[in-house]
Order: sequence, then structure tokens, then C-alpha cells
Amino acid sequence: MKAVAIILAAGGARYMDHPKALIEHEGGKSFLQSLTSTFGKAGCAVLGITGKDAEAVREQHPSLALAHSEHWQEGLLASVKAGVSAALEEGAEVVLIHPVDMPAVRASTLKSLLKVRGEAEEGLRPEFEGAPGYPLVLSRAAAERLVASGASQLEGALAEVKVRRVPVKDPGVVVNINTPETYERLFGTPPRLAPPPKRRVKKPAALGMSLPPSSDVEMSASPEE
Repeated sequence: MKAVAIILAAGGARYMDHPKALIEHEGGKSFLQSLTSTFGKAGCAVLGITGKDAEAVREQHPSLALAHSEHWQEGLLASVKAGVSAALEEGAEVVLIHPVDMPAVRASTLKSLLKVRGEAEEGLRPEFEGAPGYPLVLSRAAAERLVASGASQLEGALAEVKVRRVPVKDPGVVVNINTPETYERLFGTPPRLAPPPKRRVKKPAALGMSLPPSSDVEMSASPEE
């Protein structure tokens, strides 16, 4: 089963002074780096979806697989469709959709979601203490239907897909770090850019080659885009 995760990093970061994809998370990694590592540990190929800050993100992370959302200004759904389309082109059998400003999700949670997913199941969505979270996990058929949807908002498009809610014990599925205040409460410092990666830069491999063998925080299911 080929699982491809798309990390949504196309929004304008209205409440942050820096592109959210490049803000430092833990261990000197950016939000985007951290999520790429987490989803990779769960056996997923990872594709970052860029928009307003595409050039800065690509310059900072030349080794990551990225796709650009040409219509990012039209909102979250436009970027989701761009990312899902790119994942489908790479032959994804399962597509995971996750916002870049929710970097605290655990790899063990992702593994569990993929494990409990039924073969004929259209979609899964984790929930923490009753609150819906991310990532969304969609079958190929459901992902194709989402791309073809005429809905104007993501929730409307998801209403056309049968999505089962899965309770998890990971608060990271609902922690949305999209304001300086939330960041400072969590990390004790104002948001800052992650340092450039120190490792030697290599040319990014094709996405299909990156898949390994087969409470003062904001809690939100609607990330800023």
C-alpha cells in the first residue's frame, strides 16, 4: 500500500511574522521538516504543498519534495485539491492530508490510523476528546472524488465522503499553532525561523522513491489557510 502524505503549507500566515512552514519546532527543525520526519517514520512518502511563500520554502528545504498550489489564494480547498492531485499522480493508494501548523502529531498515531483503516473504507479522521483533528486519511477513490467535488469549502467536499472518526490519545491531532501567542505558550519564546539544514544538500528524489518498504493551546479542526 503506497501512502502519500500532503503537508499543507500554502497559506498566507496572517497571524505570524514568518512563513509557518519555516518556523522552528523542536530540535532545530522547521514545522515542515518535523512533519516530514514524522510521516516518514509512519511509512509515508511526503509532499509539501506551497503557496505564497513557495520560493522561501524551496530555498530553505531544497531536498524536500514540494508541489506548488497555483490557486492558493482561493483558500484551503484549492490547495488540498492541488496536493491530492499530485499525490494521485504519484500512484498513491492512500492520501493523508495534514496542515503544516499542526506539527505535534505522533508517528505512532499515524501508524495506528493506517493500521485500523479497512481496505474498503473511504476515509478516517482522528479525534481527541471529541474534537475532530488531522490528518485526514482517504482512499484513492475518495481522494479522486474530493478533487472532483464542486463544493466551495473543504468541509463541504468531505461531506461527500464517508469518513469514520477514530478516537486517539494524541492531543497533537488537534493542536493548531497558528498564532504567536499559542507558540509562546508552548515553547516559551516568540516564533522564530528554524536554522537552515546543516546536512549536505542533495537533489530531491522522485516522490515515488521516498516511500520505505511496505491545556493552554488552540485546538482546532480548521487550520488557517
